[in-house]
Amino acid sequence: MMNTQIDIQTPSLQHSDWNTPSQLVGSGYDARSSENGLLTIMYGSLEHASRFEWLNAGRTLVDKTYINILWQAADLPPTGVDRTRMASDLDAFIRAHLQPLWHEFEHLTHDEKHQLTIELVERAANDVFGTGYQEEAASWLLYYLCPQLPVFPMNDVLRNVIADTQGRSVLNTYAEYHQACRQQFSHLLPHIHSTAPAAEYGTVREVDAINQILRGSDWWQRRCLIHHLLMA
Repeated sequence: MMNTQIDIQTPSLQHSDWNTPSQLVGSGYDARSSENGLLTIMYGSLEHASRFEWLNAGRTLVDKTYINILWQAADLPPTGVDRTRMASDLDAFIRAHLQPLWHEFEHLTHDEKHQLTIELVERAANDVFGTGYQEEAASWLLYYLCPQLPVFPMNDVLRNVIADTQGRSVLNTYAEYHQACRQQFSHLLPHIHSTAPAAEYGTVREVDAINQILRGSDWWQRRCLIHHLLMA
């Protein structure tokens, strides 16, 4: 039987937190390292490219600097792939697997979105990092690249907390982790939900794009879940 005895208390999810730069990046003042900033530089890069036929003047769609900021802000472990190679392989992955479906995401059914999310995380682990063992890294990339999809980012702390809710000692794959998160999301959402904040970082066009995705997806609610689990 699933153990759902997480202490259900509404966490302090101040909207200011979402615009607070990560103290793990540089001197702690880089606005791009805030959650708002990360959505802008990751999802915003793809949203911009999608409006210009995915052309980027020979540059990668997601700059290696942005990847480095994400790695530091999310405190992700090394993958053995340098940032230049990672940006190049991520570019190939985006063009092969995200670009063709970008405008179709919103038309998928709820279950189709969840299945596609699992498949994309598994594929990104292999295509970007060269091994299926890098699902953690892939999940964080897609969490910020594709807020339209129900990605649950994974790390060791989250994996252990979610495993405990299932009465299990370990969740071996992202597919298992995702399904367990999906169950907890449904169970805890009424208790952890808060209204999405307004974007503050970026150009006027970028702010509009982030506000639109926050209104049109459940990214903020999943963000609330992740913060809640980390406080459990």
